[in-house]
Amino acid sequence: MPTLSRRAFASGVSAIALLSVAAPLSAVMAQAQPDAAAFVGDFTRKGITDILSAPIANTEKQQRFRDMFKTYFDLPGIGRFVLTRYWAAATPEEQAKFTKLFEDVIVYTWSRRFSEYNGQSLMIQGQQADGKDGTLVKSTIVGNNSSHFGVDWRLRKRPEGFKVLDIVIEGVSMAITYRQDYSTVISQTGSFAGLLAQMEKQVADLKAQQGA
Repeated sequence: MPTLSRRAFASGVSAIALLSVAAPLSAVMAQAQPDAAAFVGDFTRKGITDILSAPIANTEKQQRFRDMFKTYFDLPGIGRFVLTRYWAAATPEEQAKFTKLFEDVIVYTWSRRFSEYNGQSLMIQGQQADGKDGTLVKSTIVGNNSSHFGVDWRLRKRPEGFKVLDIVIEGVSMAITYRQDYSTVISQTGSFAGLLAQMEKQVADLKAQQGA
C-alpha cells in the first residue's frame, strides 16, 4: 500500500494527540469548558490513566485503545467520508469489512507509538460551531522542551452524544489523508476489493511487527 509522508506524520503525531494529556490539567480544563471540549478532555484523560500510565502488557493497552476508539470515534461516519463514492457502491458486507480493517489499521499503527509519550500536555483553547450538529475543539499540545503544535478535533453530535469525525494536526487532516491514500489504492488495483486486500496485508504486517 502506498505510504504518504502526510499519513506518516499524521499517524505518528495523532497517537500523542490522542493519548498525551496531563491528567490534572485535563480534569480542570474539562470542568471549565462546554460539553464538546469536556468530551475531548475526558477522552485524553482516560488515555493517560487507562492506557499510557497503566502497568499492563502492551496487548492489553492495544485492547483498551481499541475500546476507546470505538467508543469515542464515529467509525461509520469516518468510513463514509474516507471512501466517498466508493462507500455507497460497496455492499453492506464490504462496508463492515472495511470498518473492521480500518479500526485494525488505526489501533496497530498508533499503539506502536505508546512509548513516545514523555509527559506532553494538551491545552484546550476553545470551541466553535462546525456545520450542522458539529463542533470544532481547538487545542495545543505542549512538550517538555516547550515545543507545541495545534490539534483540532472535529466532532459531530450523534444520538448517543459527541463523536470524533476527524483530527487535524498542524493543518493535516487524518480523514482526508486516508481518503487520498485509499483512493489511490482503489485506482491502482481497479476495485474496492483490491483496497480490502491491501488493508488485510497491512494489518497482517503490523500485527507481525508487534508480535500480536
